[in-house]
Amino acid sequence: MRQLSLILLFICLASAMVLAQTSRSLDEGAGSGQSVTNLAGYVRDENGQPLAGVTIVVRGTNKGTITKADGRFSLSTAEPLPLTISASFIGYRRQDIVARGNNFRNLDMKLIEEAVMADEVVVSASRVPEDIQKAAVTVERLGARQFANSPAASPFDALQNVKGVDLLTQSLTFKSVNLRGFGANNNNRFLQLTDGMDNRSPGLGFGFGNVAGISDLDVESIELIPGASSALYGPDALQGLMLTTSKSPFSYQGLSAQVKVGMNNVGKENFGLKGYSDLAIRYAKQLGTRFAIKASFQRLSGTDFIADDYTDRSTRARAGFFSTDPSRGGIATGIGYVPVSNKNANFEYDGVNIYGDDINAGGAFKYPADYENSLLQNRLVTRTGYTELEVLGNNGKVFNNRANVSLHYKVGRNMEASVGWYYGNGNFIRTAGFREYFPDYKRNQFKAELKGDNFFVRAYTTQQNAEGWNIGQAATAINNAWKPLNQWATEFGQAYVENKVSIDAARTTADRGRFLPGSASFNRVRDLFANTYNTDSVPGYKAKGLRFRDNSALWHYEGMYNLTKLINKVAEVLVGGSIRHYALNTGGTAVTLQSTGSEYTINEYGAYAQVGKVLKLGSVVTVKPSVAIRYDKNQYFQGGFTPRASAVVSVGAHNFRGSWQSAFRNPSPGQLFAVPGTQGGEVGGSRLAAESARLFTNPAYLDSDVRDFTAGRISESQLRSRAYDPTTFTTEKIKTWEVGYKALVSNTFFVDAFYFHSRYNDFIAAQSFYQPTNGRIADFSTNAYRTLQINFNNFNEIFVDGYGLGAEYGLGRGFTVSGNYAHQVGTVTLRDAQGNIRNDLSGAPVIKRKMSNPEVSQLGRNFFISPENRYNISLNNPRITDRIGATLTYRWTSEMWVEQGTTAGDVWLPSWTSVDAQVSYKVPSFKSVVKLGGTNIFNKYYTQGYGLASIGGLYYVSITFDELMR
Repeated sequence: MRQLSLILLFICLASAMVLAQTSRSLDEGAGSGQSVTNLAGYVRDENGQPLAGVTIVVRGTNKGTITKADGRFSLSTAEPLPLTISASFIGYRRQDIVARGNNFRNLDMKLIEEAVMADEVVVSASRVPEDIQKAAVTVERLGARQFANSPAASPFDALQNVKGVDLLTQSLTFKSVNLRGFGANNNNRFLQLTDGMDNRSPGLGFGFGNVAGISDLDVESIELIPGASSALYGPDALQGLMLTTSKSPFSYQGLSAQVKVGMNNVGKENFGLKGYSDLAIRYAKQLGTRFAIKASFQRLSGTDFIADDYTDRSTRARAGFFSTDPSRGGIATGIGYVPVSNKNANFEYDGVNIYGDDINAGGAFKYPADYENSLLQNRLVTRTGYTELEVLGNNGKVFNNRANVSLHYKVGRNMEASVGWYYGNGNFIRTAGFREYFPDYKRNQFKAELKGDNFFVRAYTTQQNAEGWNIGQAATAINNAWKPLNQWATEFGQAYVENKVSIDAARTTADRGRFLPGSASFNRVRDLFANTYNTDSVPGYKAKGLRFRDNSALWHYEGMYNLTKLINKVAEVLVGGSIRHYALNTGGTAVTLQSTGSEYTINEYGAYAQVGKVLKLGSVVTVKPSVAIRYDKNQYFQGGFTPRASAVVSVGAHNFRGSWQSAFRNPSPGQLFAVPGTQGGEVGGSRLAAESARLFTNPAYLDSDVRDFTAGRISESQLRSRAYDPTTFTTEKIKTWEVGYKALVSNTFFVDAFYFHSRYNDFIAAQSFYQPTNGRIADFSTNAYRTLQINFNNFNEIFVDGYGLGAEYGLGRGFTVSGNYAHQVGTVTLRDAQGNIRNDLSGAPVIKRKMSNPEVSQLGRNFFISPENRYNISLNNPRITDRIGATLTYRWTSEMWVEQGTTAGDVWLPSWTSVDAQVSYKVPSFKSVVKLGGTNIFNKYYTQGYGLASIGGLYYVSITFDELMR
């Protein structure tokens, strides 16, 4: 009944807006006495040669087309003359021409070749089309020009060259976009929209990047807004927004196809180079004057980049991890733990990408203080683990399928109705607190939309099948199925006594009969645990399975109306709203069930308004102030407002911008309701999730507090007073301001600069807590606890300051040099639950200190996980000759402090560099382009996060046939 009510409400809203729009259009048409204007014209280059494929748009509308092979175009519109017609093409300066009564049937347009282009139109900044230079917030746009010139293997991967973007590679097909700090492998503070639809998993709550995106051939543009965008897009856009727009079948017609083959894992020891293929096809056709269809499909298959860091894990879970100064209360001065990566010389060897040997996740045994061999008394020993490839057993194979089909119909004069189906399917690894494998992810999205020049109404649903299992816990389960940890430790201890202190020999003895990777016994046990849900017992074993599922669904309804024309353009006024319904479906494997045994649902709604006005101050200066405000409500939290004020001052070619916004974020469904497995895992912040994890009867304690207790720095009563409180979970909040400057000087030099300051409160993070196995504080002394990643509100005040600069300069003869630099620093003021400022161990208050400082990290993780500095430099020429183009790019990212997960760790990740290049060759007779490219062409392996895949060179050659059979 509730779902039916939502549908009826949306239908009523859509009907009202359609009637209003139709009525206004008819009135305007009657007043003008002209129903349709048939535009026609011709586009040529400087030499008078016709240009095919030029995009023609009626400015201020969504009406457009492209030129034919002879450079001619025709276009019908209901807008009255005069009209501004825009022509744009890769590598040429955009030209605008006014269509009047004496020329609208013979518009003659000449495009001038230009290397530097900064006249793109964006819609994400204010939800209406506007010049990118006059946007009130920092906005980046990637279009056909950037995609063609980029050495990246896909449009999505081209984001790695955008200033301030950290693209964390989880898998070959799964990369997470991060902006302005708090880099996350599953970024739920960043909103990804595909044709207006939320790209994120309904239950897990993070964006799947390009796993379920649209086909590369169908991507028209990607717009990116760094920083809070909640005033127009809701609380999920706390750190920014990415809007991917597909190509219109009216403007981009014909058959396009792409064949791409390549290789990666070059020089990988004991693995060898692996090939991959990427095939895509798209077809679009206009039928008559009103109807158009579009279909696209893409298939990628190959071998993933491999997570193969086998060095000893650097983690605060180790005793003596921080080097300290005893004379100053034991304050941390750096990392004191020295990794020993030879497992036969290290009792506590715990390889980063080896699982089942974890010192804090069921892979280690601590010998008692009265053990018969004094050399092992109080000694922690890890058992032998398995590599990631061994546990997966698939040799790193990865695949991805994407498809979409849509039908479009022009209704009346200024409206277009469409319905579409978007499909994504593939396997991938994601990293949260643990590494998790999704063997066969499937997602369907269905959308219906009606849009006009000044409104849209949209309804869509996301339906997914996402099942996966924890790689690390699978390794532990295999080990325990073969031989319980206590028995293994007993045999190790006996052998260690007998062989006179040889770790190697003791391990060999204790490992006799161990399940070998790939053996029938190994595969049988792995498959039993991986295919049994974590709510069920594994047949033949006294343990729960490891499989979880998120088959949750999302229904979303929204609309927007531009009232500007209705109020005679006194000001630009937008109003809009949205309704959202989550239907969780995890069977209790990822999200707790209600007391009745039914699944939870989540309802949200929001509404916004924006008012702006362009003020002309003389012939050169314009000022556009704007104010927006939005209200959002989640049924489990109090509603809140997110206001934004901004202004743009344009002085000739120079544009100065400033904005301020206050925003909040609702926790994702997983952050609200997640439940852990028996061995540990993620816990939601809700009271219901805490009850499921027994946190009321058996409290958990921060890992840093447990270490202080076991080291004797705090008493048992102090530790108990710091137990996790499951009753205070609330929304995350931010206030941010930004200033910027953007200009195109003499059509040869483009510059864009910004500075921002953000302040977070009630920051939501999954911190590591230890829950004693038997409910006794004494359990911590014997290593008898499970590790939980509990989502809770940080008490601290967090500050992020940053700036960036991007520039592009035309060198002449088609050459351009471009580059960008971004810098950001995260600082924190530590507070306790009562709001008092905390001191470091030397007694000094921690006020606005870097979160990467050892004395700050010593008191608990803050998860900033972002490099302070990064830059890119590119040299490009798309027309070295009339057929050859090339790009060379250098990327550098500084070292960064990483605090991640249960089985990852705490470490300074080294800085890294990458050189990328591409050469393209046009074959006009076949409407095709051959491209030879590669990223990290010198094959210098690096990782973008601790425990993530090691990224080496990716080399490819592709041939693209565009708009055949047009």
